[in-house]
Amino acid sequence: MFAAMFFITGISTPFLPVWFASRGFSVAEIGLLSTLPQLARSLVAPGIGFEADRNHSHRQLVLVLTAVGLAAWLALSQASGFTLALAAMLLVALGNTASPLVETIAMAGVRTHGYDYGRMRLWGSAAFVVANVLAGSMFSRFGAGAIISLLIAGAVIACALSVLMPSMTQHDDPYGRRTGEAPARRKPLTMADARDLLRVPNMKLMLLAAGTVQGAHGMFYAYGTLHWQSQGFNPSWFGALWAFGLITEIALFWWSKEALRRIGASELMIFGAGLSVFRWIVMGFDPNLLVLMPLQICHGLTFGASHLGAMHVLTRIAPVDRAATAQALYALVSTLGIVTATAISARLYPLAGAHAYFAMAVMAAISLAAAIRVRQLREA
Repeated sequence: MFAAMFFITGISTPFLPVWFASRGFSVAEIGLLSTLPQLARSLVAPGIGFEADRNHSHRQLVLVLTAVGLAAWLALSQASGFTLALAAMLLVALGNTASPLVETIAMAGVRTHGYDYGRMRLWGSAAFVVANVLAGSMFSRFGAGAIISLLIAGAVIACALSVLMPSMTQHDDPYGRRTGEAPARRKPLTMADARDLLRVPNMKLMLLAAGTVQGAHGMFYAYGTLHWQSQGFNPSWFGALWAFGLITEIALFWWSKEALRRIGASELMIFGAGLSVFRWIVMGFDPNLLVLMPLQICHGLTFGASHLGAMHVLTRIAPVDRAATAQALYALVSTLGIVTATAISARLYPLAGAHAYFAMAVMAAISLAAAIRVRQLREA
């Protein structure tokens, strides 16, 4: 399921802005098409996570939401004009709220059965690499129209695989453990319980650290490929440059247990944020292809180390009965961070070009400070 979801993301993240540009949308419209749906997703995701926790309907909601995602990509392929494209992208955003639920089911296996999250999650990164290279090749050969066809194919695969997600029995809790009592006899989850998540020690700082470091990728996600195109790079390099970072990410996830044992979850967040500050500062100087290659390798750490550390810190501090809601909050702050960064980039990029990356470095610095504080409080 991770592979199916990230196959779609591996195409849409670097190439959807290029497809929008081929349809005649302006830089500002592309920014809105990237930002507004993510904002809508951030507002909806906590409610869906809460509903899954309350009714133990994680798998059922994944089935519904992947079907919504397929319908959304089909609608986008036929959309003409900004309004219809935005409506389709809002449906895409709704479908994407399945992701925190899949993460919840995966981390349930980590918590209750000792499964290795990194070994599961790396299949998403591997699919992202395959999608990058495939989309780059298809774009170079057939043009931007191939992008939407690949997205539809990916959504069909996600729908098919969602049927195979683990099912929760009536006497199990949502995390696979026997409770000996039916869900109806347990205390129902309330909105007050969900709000109390923010009062859990370190939760606000952890969400700040996670949201800002992931948000700092906003400029790169929205305009990175377009900027490479403006520099005159061959389109076949686009997918390859993205793949460099994903290979590092896969390696990190493969050895995630060892990395967590030797380094620690909070320390991985600190490392990812610190490297992110460096990466975006260098990107602000408009580096050439030889410099871009090692910088893209950094992506596997600015995203991967930060995400791996945040997932394990979150699992340790969030109450078990609100795990999906906590995952949705993590998705919310990450999305809000990206929305903020994309909105800033939409203003700065037309005026300053690559210098807009300096604003991303500031966001990463905020994450670094928050992550250091999380570690200090956890050690106190």
